[in-house]
Amino acid sequence: MILGRHDVGHDGSESVVIFDRNARSRWIGIRGHVRSESLVILLRNMHLDRRLVKTAEYLAQSPGSPINEACGNWASTQAAYRLFNNAKASAAGILKPHWEATAARMAGCGGAVLVMQDTVFFSYGRHVRTRGLGPIGKSNAAHDRGLIMHNALAFTTSGVPLGIVSQSIWARGEIPEEDYQEKIERLQVTAIEEKESAKWLIALKETVERAPAGVPVVTVADRESDFFEFLTRAQDLQAHYLIRARTDRKLVPEDSAGCTRMLEALSDAPAWGSMTIEVPGNGSRKARTAAIEVRTAEVTIQPPPRRGAAQTSGSSEPVTVTLIGATESSPPAGVEPISWVLLTNLIVKDFASATEKVRWYGRRWGIEIWHKVLKSGCKVEDCLLEEALRLKRYLTLFSIIGVRLMHVTYLARAHPDRPATEVFSEEEVEALHIRVTRALPPAGPAPTLRDMVRMLGRLGGHLGRKGDGEPGVTVLWRGWTSLYETVETLRAHKHVLSPRDSS
Repeated sequence: MILGRHDVGHDGSESVVIFDRNARSRWIGIRGHVRSESLVILLRNMHLDRRLVKTAEYLAQSPGSPINEACGNWASTQAAYRLFNNAKASAAGILKPHWEATAARMAGCGGAVLVMQDTVFFSYGRHVRTRGLGPIGKSNAAHDRGLIMHNALAFTTSGVPLGIVSQSIWARGEIPEEDYQEKIERLQVTAIEEKESAKWLIALKETVERAPAGVPVVTVADRESDFFEFLTRAQDLQAHYLIRARTDRKLVPEDSAGCTRMLEALSDAPAWGSMTIEVPGNGSRKARTAAIEVRTAEVTIQPPPRRGAAQTSGSSEPVTVTLIGATESSPPAGVEPISWVLLTNLIVKDFASATEKVRWYGRRWGIEIWHKVLKSGCKVEDCLLEEALRLKRYLTLFSIIGVRLMHVTYLARAHPDRPATEVFSEEEVEALHIRVTRALPPAGPAPTLRDMVRMLGRLGGHLGRKGDGEPGVTVLWRGWTSLYETVETLRAHKHVLSPRDSS
């Protein structure tokens, strides 16, 4: 029997020490991140535990490949399919060791932690045999079906991802046949707990429950989170938030310098000054640096009108917040300007604290990049598990793998001079050096994290020209996949050359 011990260092780094019958031990390298957050899963079944660890390793080595290709042989592929079909391997059970390790990383980061909430839709409509899916668009059409995932992902204030704090995956019920006005009237009398919007409240509660004591945690979210019950629930939980406003809410004038609306309050407020933020590119926009004018105003928001069950489930007390206006002054021609109205219950007393909060909101793009990693890098929408429950387990496992890759990428940018062996095993350092330089690593200090990531980027197709910048997540994903072919070859070669254990 193999036994394990899960160790979490003072800085949140993790390893798993494995002991066999002969009391020999070894430290697990880069795959240890996946192992350490999967091996100690409380699944009631030691055999199931080992199968999960092995499956996680196969998928982590080749994250963009189909299950059968990643597993390498029919027996391993069958074992993976049995895992995803096993009711004991719950999504919550798979994720639990990961969010526990995430809490350790949060405690060791030495400052405030930003927990980004966002929702992503996975489309499986083209896989017509898949059961248990729900609509992900505006109709019940068969081609527009899939699963919904809502995440709370922790980051340092410099943008290094620390891990998943909360995750929910579900299939929507069928969309009622109703017109727009009928939908509005139905939602107005529906309790918040019965709406899909409850996902924000669930993630907020779990963030508060799982965050380590003494660590300042701020929930950051986009406009979809701007509903009154979110503000009041955060107040009840004593949770800090920084969210983008969706509507120009009504104010209590006597508590808002005489203003009746949020935009009026910001327009009346003097500008603190200007700052610049980096706007990342996506499919519809180019990356650019934007000059932003910043204003703030403290206001009190009126509760919206509610009827029926919605009235009894929500608070009727006004909520005091600080508004932060961030408006791009001179956008490029033909480009929609940045125009954010942010709501926060954090203290904003001067220009420095206001710009800090704007930069924190700008870090929200990190969770969108992670979702892109899952879709484009892991290609999770290509999975043919044919059952929603299996897909939920599969998506949970890949969520952990995706965070791992992002963590390495952004850690190299924030701490480029740290030794690569803090993240990569010596075997991986050796294999990557051989693959890129055609030679063994030189004797002496280990390469830095920046050196390792740049070599991994070269393996993934990054040219490394002067204007190319550092390798991105997608490029590193390709390099990661390619690296493991060399790691496995090197491991097999060393196994052949090593003396046989005659004990």
